[in-house]
Amino acid sequence: MGARSTGSTFTMRQIVIVRHGPPEVLEPRETPDPVPGDGQIRIAVRAAGVNFADVLARLGLYPDAPKPPVTVGYEVSGLVDAVGRGVTTHRTGDRVVALTRFGGYATRVVAPAVLAFPIPDSLDAVVAAAIPVNYLTALIALYRMANITAADTVLIHGAGGGVGIAATQLARRRGATILGTASSSKHDAIRAQGVDHAIDYRKADVTTEVRRLTNGRGADVVLDPIGGQSFADSYRLLAPLGRLVMYGVSSIATG
Repeated sequence: MGARSTGSTFTMRQIVIVRHGPPEVLEPRETPDPVPGDGQIRIAVRAAGVNFADVLARLGLYPDAPKPPVTVGYEVSGLVDAVGRGVTTHRTGDRVVALTRFGGYATRVVAPAVLAFPIPDSLDAVVAAAIPVNYLTALIALYRMANITAADTVLIHGAGGGVGIAATQLARRRGATILGTASSSKHDAIRAQGVDHAIDYRKADVTTEVRRLTNGRGADVVLDPIGGQSFADSYRLLAPLGRLVMYGVSSIATG
């Protein structure tokens, strides 16, 4: 990605949701480069994460998103190319990954310096851009909210998705037993990540399978991004003192 100069004025490209609807409502536009304010940095974007929240924003189903026209994108990686007043932690030319809270679908974006972090030389920019939202979501859910241990059985709905993969890796680090739901085509992949028991939610009854695999006890921790009836089913699957973490409502987005 890059920006172009017209005389002394620099412009950047960004992807704008011009109205709510299907992918066709995404439109490339040019706009003047943003200027970092106090405590901010500007990043020349090399890669931007694409998350389900962005899809919901496009459909008009994400309450946190501003109304169109809006540029979404919660995470980027790239090079610092401008530094605002008071910033001492970053310099121009630094490779960083940052949480942006909108604006990430652009060739340049401004972010708070405290939400930008150095990228090791060994980490590719595309991989780095996929880390913040998925891994922070999974880490806060499992380590802070659920406080999982090696004695826990964890049920991860959508184990083949971004947060699901991150959650599997983090649960494995704690030594937990991991049950993961995914379509059968993803079972080899999620097992490779650390899922002990893969459940095909399209062909099997998830509640019956979880009960069978846990000898009727249920799961100590359930991560559920689906919503609707799935929340109620997940609650009923909790073992004594179980913890249910709900972090999404993918069921409301159809098609």
